Amino acid sequence: ATRSDFAGVWSIYLWIGVGVAVVVFLAVGFALVRYRARPGHEPSRLAERNALEISAAALIAAIVAFLVFTTFRTEAKEDSTSAADVVRIDVDAFQWGWKFSYPESGVSVIGDSNDEPQFAVPVDRPIAFALTSSDVIHAMWIPEQRFKKDAIPGRTNRFDLEFETEGREQGLCSEFCGFRHSGMRFGVHVLSEEGYERWLAAHR
Repeated sequence: ATRSDFAGVWSIYLWIGVGVAVVVFLAVGFALVRYRARPGHEPSRLAERNALEISAAALIAAIVAFLVFTTFRTEAKEDSTSAADVVRIDVDAFQWGWKFSYPESGVSVIGDSNDEPQFAVPVDRPIAFALTSSDVIHAMWIPEQRFKKDAIPGRTNRFDLEFETEGREQGLCSEFCGFRHSGMRFGVHVLSEEGYERWLAAHR
């Protein structure tokens, strides 16, 4: 699911960052102690160490390549729209609100900064979103899912999310889009299958 996928990517970044920080601090500490100014000690006149520099550059390149590959692989997984047992939701962002449409059910929910829209999804089922914008660039961000995607005028961005836990999650626009940007929010109600069907029936 989306949250666990990106939590795994975050853990990889965190531990690699910790490892790099430890190496850098140890190297700086060693240099400060080993090559400090002291009587009778001449500084090294060695200008370069090609083998060491090439090895360090290769290691850095390998780490960067690994992180880029891991990030894009996870992103591609979320962007691949599922074919079976999927709930499809079309999302239209506008200044300063959201419209969530369920094309297979004929249900639409719309709201703005004065009346925050609330839409529903079933738990543990893939949700195929089709996201666009009616005016300027917005960004659909659901912090609990550790995921956001730009809403761009004239373009439809498609991606899958899967919500693992029942409850309410807060969403918002994370791309500055004008005067009332901070009020451009929405709620996501993650319901059981039965609760989701009741929600759809109530909004038809």
